[in-house]
Amino acid sequence: MNSSEAEQFEGLYRRIWGALNRPDDPDLSQHERQLLHHVPADGAVSLGFLAEHLGLPKSTASVVVKGLAARGFVRRTRDDADERRLAITLTDAGRERLSGDTVLRPDALARALAHLAPGVRTALLDGLAQLAAAAEANRAREANRARGEGAATSRVPAAGTRRTGRRTGR
Repeated sequence: MNSSEAEQFEGLYRRIWGALNRPDDPDLSQHERQLLHHVPADGAVSLGFLAEHLGLPKSTASVVVKGLAARGFVRRTRDDADERRLAITLTDAGRERLSGDTVLRPDALARALAHLAPGVRTALLDGLAQLAAAAEANRAREANRARGEGAATSRVPAAGTRRTGRRTGR
């Protein structure tokens, strides 16, 4: 992919986001909502990871986590592996709050997708699935390199194929 393709994707992504994004809820700030979405449903994450991943100062992430904990959405405990670190976990209330939370307005997205011809819609969703898989594979390789573990071995389906390996008819 050359930079003009990346720039074109970025521009289209911004247009889609602008047209379909769901506004913040009155009971959660944007930082609170983002942070909740980055706590695994069935595990723990460190405060440092959340701060770094969300591009927040650790002090800001700490204030956000404390506010979410006070309202019962997350639990803050000491990490068993390293007592100096906080382990942030979702509570049942936090998991319930996230279960119906979406980034985009589902009704508006469904209406926009309905305007596409079925073949275009299928190709779009297949292409986005491949892009998501490629991005996740790149992220895993980068994380492994950062930990000094070498490259992850993950294959992305070839263009024009589904995860089953069948051609999509292009």
